[in-house]
Amino acid sequence: MNIDRREFVWRFSRGACGAAALAGGVFQAHRAQSWRALSAPALASPAYTVIPVVGDGHWIWTAPPAEGRGFLEPRPFSLDLGIELEGTGSAEEIISTTTAPLEFPEQKIEDVQLETDGCEAHLRELAPGAGQLVLEAAGIERGQQIKAVAHYRLTLFKQYFGYQRDQFPEKQDPPADVRRGYLQDSPGIQTRIKPLKDLAAELSKASKHPWDRAQAFADWTPKNIKPQMGSYTSVATALETRRGDCEEMAGVFVALCRAVGIPARLVWIPNHTWAEFYLVDSEKQGHWIPAHTACYPWFGWNGAHELVLQKGDRIQVAERRKQFRLLEDWIRCSGSRPRVRFTAELTPLPPTPDGDAGPGARRKDEKGEWKVIGDHSLNKYVRR
Repeated sequence: MNIDRREFVWRFSRGACGAAALAGGVFQAHRAQSWRALSAPALASPAYTVIPVVGDGHWIWTAPPAEGRGFLEPRPFSLDLGIELEGTGSAEEIISTTTAPLEFPEQKIEDVQLETDGCEAHLRELAPGAGQLVLEAAGIERGQQIKAVAHYRLTLFKQYFGYQRDQFPEKQDPPADVRRGYLQDSPGIQTRIKPLKDLAAELSKASKHPWDRAQAFADWTPKNIKPQMGSYTSVATALETRRGDCEEMAGVFVALCRAVGIPARLVWIPNHTWAEFYLVDSEKQGHWIPAHTACYPWFGWNGAHELVLQKGDRIQVAERRKQFRLLEDWIRCSGSRPRVRFTAELTPLPPTPDGDAGPGARRKDEKGEWKVIGDHSLNKYVRR
């Protein structure tokens, strides 16, 4: 099935389609469990990288560019992501999901095709920044194999707008939907606890301007949260232990922003997380401004072409009747749980027939980690 980008519509599933998420890593696979109807997802591993990228000065920026503003240097990629099942016995009412990318200003979906074998599949949007590939099958028998694969053609951009403090008035009035979605607590992101509120007040004393406050939060976080890789804990734990990886660092920044009325959210890419905060400029235009609390000190830029897996951290999953911070791979069935494999591979494409496709090919392994693959000479500069 071909879906042109201009006609790309994310369809919400009907009936008892299952989905679930847990606090944990990006695009993770599940460990084997004994599954029955209404089974829960397994634990997931963390977003591992603390310092996400070094650079060669061309493919990956090491500082904001001297010229150019906006979404720059487009690069074409293909992405194949899917769900593969093998029957271990008789099972019915099978539903499985995996995270699927949406379109963002820095990420254009040029085309997507769905391939199925022995099942039905569709794409759905759960929230403005969170999508899924959904596989549904009436049943599976021992030895039977079924699969659903989404084949994407994408254009990814680097981002730099050169935002400046004076573009934004001190008094902010974000839209109602932004206030509703990005000023509240999220799972694992506590904004009302006393240590967080006290810290936000202390760091905000010097200025009431939201840019200055966001800068103070971004400066404080990497200086005071010691890098430590591991499963996500929470903002409360990170403040207590002063430890965490990129996800805790971004979560602390988001919580501090929200505590003083600045909308903010998390952004996930393969094996890494950063934050965005929202300001309205003097022309009444709203901007989501990247803040890389675990690496780059500059606001408003992304120095590499990255696949965005999810934006936002309060995702409502109807089948579970609760909110989750991060979507992950999931399966539900009645009967003997099939073997399941969640697959994904991102491949740079040459811009011309004889051009250099560039570094950055990745493949998701059985643990859900996106490994750099291929023999491009510049892969050594790509975030691991």
